[in-house]
Amino acid sequence: MKIKTIYLLLTISAMMCGCKGGVQENEAKGEGAVYIEGDTIVVVENSNLTGKLGTEEVSTRPYAVNIRTTGAVSAIPTQYAEVATPLPGRVVKSHIRIGQSVKVGSPLFDVSSSDYSEIAKTYLQSKSEMQQAERTYERIKDLFENHVASSKELDEAQTAYNIAREEFNHSVAMAHEYQLNTSNLEVGRAMTVRSPVQGKVLKNEIVIGEYLKEDTEAKVIVADLGKVWVKANISEKDASLVGEVKTVDITTMAKSDSVIHGKIVYVGEMLDPETRTLQLIIECENKQLSLLPNMYAEVVLYTEAAERIIIPKKAVLQDAKGRYVLRKTGDNKYCRTYVTVRTSSEADLIVTEGLNVGDEIVTEGAFYLIDTK
Repeated sequence: MKIKTIYLLLTISAMMCGCKGGVQENEAKGEGAVYIEGDTIVVVENSNLTGKLGTEEVSTRPYAVNIRTTGAVSAIPTQYAEVATPLPGRVVKSHIRIGQSVKVGSPLFDVSSSDYSEIAKTYLQSKSEMQQAERTYERIKDLFENHVASSKELDEAQTAYNIAREEFNHSVAMAHEYQLNTSNLEVGRAMTVRSPVQGKVLKNEIVIGEYLKEDTEAKVIVADLGKVWVKANISEKDASLVGEVKTVDITTMAKSDSVIHGKIVYVGEMLDPETRTLQLIIECENKQLSLLPNMYAEVVLYTEAAERIIIPKKAVLQDAKGRYVLRKTGDNKYCRTYVTVRTSSEADLIVTEGLNVGDEIVTEGAFYLIDTK
């Protein structure tokens, strides 16, 4: 009986010690020190968490945001041309070499084409018929005014002239469709393909005697690279800062120690639905030809310094809904407030949405409440 009594006392003692240890452990974790009122976390007064939470009032300070991204170099479309033959035919002459400077209208290569001769014949014939019809109309008109020709003859002459003029206009349109210069069309003569832009010949794959079809890829590329574009994309969260950009710096892998300045000439008006990015086009002076088409470039956009809300990174928590801070709404009361942020430094974040100047947030010990539901 005495042995049983001792055993019972030892069991009760062990249970009491275990219970005390559990309470101490719960207090260390803060369990039971908080409860929920709607969207607000309430810390129980005089709990061990009270002294572990530190708060700061939200304020602003001048800060210039730098946006970093990558881009690709391209020629300006109005200063770049891939030239193919407008009509099928055989190459009979080349007027150019790689690196040669050409002007608008400079001859590039000649093609012997039966289609070209047919267009030239139609143009010259319709032009001659229109001129003849015009002379006839003017003669009949003069006779009518002198009461020699009848109104019927005048109407017929005018109708014939109108028809001939329409035929001529059609032949002009046909020539322009194939980018032919109507001032030097000649039957039996080779077609001269000319440069539509001023610049240098970057590609020349013309082979004398080669037969070119209408769908043959461009054999000549002409471009003026004195100015180029860098096409870059920025993230959705940076899109609102584009209007504040003051300067743009461009560097390439080929010349990483050389910085080229540019200016934004185009901002996209819609986001790419897949990448959630906005396109920018940056124009750069390129007299030294440091930037070549298809080069990859590092782009840094520097904004004007502006008053911005900056908070410590440790104040920001995250759950399935996104990033949030604990905003103080009363004595020992803190509301989850979701924010949009971007990196400022290793220790700080810029808040672009969610907080106002004067708000008070938890900046120390926020992690104690991270598992609070």
